[in-house]
Amino acid sequence: MHHQPDLFSNEIKDTQRQNSGNSANALKMTAQHDQLSPGQQRFNRLLARIDKLKLQLVEVQVIRDAHRPVYHQILTPLRERHSLCVREMVFLLDSRLQRRGLSTQQERIAATILCNLSMQLIAQGDEEMKALHDKHSSESLAQKEQSAMMDMREMMEDMLGESLVDDESLETVHDVFKAGMKRLREAEAAEQEARQQARIRKRKPSAAQLQAKADQEAAETTLRKVFRQLASALHPDRASDSDERERKTVLMSEANAAYDRRDLVALLQIQLRTELTDTASIAKMADEQIAALTLLLKQQAQELESELQQQRHDVRCEFGLKSYETVSVASLNRSLRAEESFFERDLSAMQQDLQQLTDDKFFKRWLKDQERLSKESRVDIFDDWRY
Repeated sequence: MHHQPDLFSNEIKDTQRQNSGNSANALKMTAQHDQLSPGQQRFNRLLARIDKLKLQLVEVQVIRDAHRPVYHQILTPLRERHSLCVREMVFLLDSRLQRRGLSTQQERIAATILCNLSMQLIAQGDEEMKALHDKHSSESLAQKEQSAMMDMREMMEDMLGESLVDDESLETVHDVFKAGMKRLREAEAAEQEARQQARIRKRKPSAAQLQAKADQEAAETTLRKVFRQLASALHPDRASDSDERERKTVLMSEANAAYDRRDLVALLQIQLRTELTDTASIAKMADEQIAALTLLLKQQAQELESELQQQRHDVRCEFGLKSYETVSVASLNRSLRAEESFFERDLSAMQQDLQQLTDDKFFKRWLKDQERLSKESRVDIFDDWRY
């Protein structure tokens, strides 16, 4: 078998054979004498942690992809029915406001409900609702959007302590928020850089800081070396035939992607698969080489942990889980059943109201109930159609 016994030799023998190196377990160091050294043990623990994190990321994605079609299959029809009921209510309120018989207060309440319900539908893309909103609102939708945009701009400028320069289009609340947050991040980064430079000027780096810098440089050198070895051995021009050229092209593409994301485990796995090294060679590495690899593995584990947290956060946002809920098949199904039950109860109440609101006495009582519910909830009046 042709392989390279030293992972970090400057010369690598080419090979046309592959073996199984797709699991981090294949990279685990084994004791050459009585037991593993502390450095080797840390190396193995980080390998196991990375393997676990990668499996968890795959699991979250599989759960998400499997749940999404079921989620939309159940809730999309309910949401469509809900929007139709809201639309019917907007037209009913519009019709009722054109007739006499309501007090000024009752007309104000009805118009407020109509405007807020129409804005829900406008947010869903219902253009017809814009005219009805403007017909019954003291402020047009465009004026409300402009006012909200100016309020957001004022808030952002207060936070920044300076004006937002119109170097890009700031036409919506989202535009202003995005531009303001970008400026805040830039200001924070500049402030942190200034503080760091001030600390550097005031004092010399400690021995620990110098060692950490040296360790990081050694780790970066190690990562580049592993990649260069693969790039040299897997260059398609060194292939003897078209099949081998295609195989090397695929492997080189994998190596490039792994290097871009600083995935040391993937690079080492490709080393094993292409027989450029073996587990015995890894186990015989010097302590300095193990330390460099371990630092890279630690950084990779931290990045995977951050990615996993973000993935779980995205799933919670997409499917309405609470921030403290575990992302699992059981929790997603439980949340889906609860949301389905809520929609069904809400739709039943909405349809019942729509049937009775043609009665003037019921309509006036309903307006009074809506105003009371709004005051009890202490929110802007009639943000939602409440029951």
